[in-house]
Amino acid sequence: MAWCGNALGGIRLAGHAVPTATNTGMNAPGGNGSRFCGLYGSHEPFDPSTVKHFYPSHAAYVEAVRAVVGQNLADGYILPYAAARTIREAEASSIGR
Repeated sequence: MAWCGNALGGIRLAGHAVPTATNTGMNAPGGNGSRFCGLYGSHEPFDPSTVKHFYPSHAAYVEAVRAVVGQNLADGYILPYAAARTIREAEASSIGR
C-alpha cells in the first residue's frame, strides 16, 4: 500500500498488507557501535487518527486481517495454525477500538 509508505510486492502477510505502521528497510546504525540497527530497518506506528481513518472500527480491522489471512492460506503461503494465530492476535488487538 503505497499510501502508508510501505513497499509493494512480494507475499503480503497480514502484518504488512493490513498496516498499522510504516516499516522500512532503512535505519541508521546507533551510536553504541551496533550494526544490527542498520540491518533491521525501522517501524513507525501510525498516529491514532491515521489508524481510525483506515480502520474505523475494530471489526473493520479484524475483517481486513481475515481477508488477507484467508487468501494467504488458500495460496499456500501460511499454514492453518499460523492463520488462526494471526486472526486471534487481530481479535485481541486494540486496533480500531
